[in-house]
Amino acid sequence: MDLTELSEHSKHQHQTRHPWEQARLEFVYKLINKHASKKENPVFLDIGSGDTYVAESLLEKIPKGRFFCVDTAFTKEHLEFYTKKYSHKNIQVFNSAIAALSAINFEIDYVLALDVMEHVANDLDFLKDISNMEKVTENTKIVLTVPAFQSLFSHHDVLLGHYRRYNNNTLKQVTKKAGLEIISIGYFFMSLLIARILIKFKEKIIKPKSKKTHVAQWQQGKLVTNLYKNILIFDFKTSSLLEKIHLKPKGLSNYMVCKKPV
Repeated sequence: MDLTELSEHSKHQHQTRHPWEQARLEFVYKLINKHASKKENPVFLDIGSGDTYVAESLLEKIPKGRFFCVDTAFTKEHLEFYTKKYSHKNIQVFNSAIAALSAINFEIDYVLALDVMEHVANDLDFLKDISNMEKVTENTKIVLTVPAFQSLFSHHDVLLGHYRRYNNNTLKQVTKKAGLEIISIGYFFMSLLIARILIKFKEKIIKPKSKKTHVAQWQQGKLVTNLYKNILIFDFKTSSLLEKIHLKPKGLSNYMVCKKPV
């Protein structure tokens, strides 16, 4: 959740984390395991970390991991809050990549940019900047997720400040231009495609007025949230099985794992 959504979400303390966020976390963890580092204490650079939900959740699954979270939206107050919160955990927060890199004394094992690149005006320079980071090597796995299909660009994208949506071809093009080598690429959350198509169709008839994102508006309890989360987890597990028999299902989100060439 980005910090704008967090501000809205925090007004309702009873609210649970959106099932999309929870399911995406499980999907990303699956990708990390698939391309696992041999190190016992892997180093993660989480770019556009928002409220640090991903880092904190992954640390529970990877207790010896070391997480460096970067978000340009972090204010002095945010930095003080999270520094105090994680004083006894392997999570550090920064409001610039330069500051984070100066604190990292090891080779970075994973760079995470989860639903970040669509917010960047020049995505090619964004990928080049990651590739040129001093502690990013040919062993570093760069894990990206982005929204899929420009034809589904909607009011929701506008609210979130998206410049674009992607597909496999556009992701491949910008990645290759940046000089990076693609390890794996595809889609996930195929069940959400129909819902987004219907929303897009509705927007052509009725102009949307909401000024809040779906994530910020989520007000369901744990039972309903877990139900939706488990449906989405079943969704991407089904997609993985289909890929094994050489079927390539589409989805509302794109993923890619890439690295610097040797």
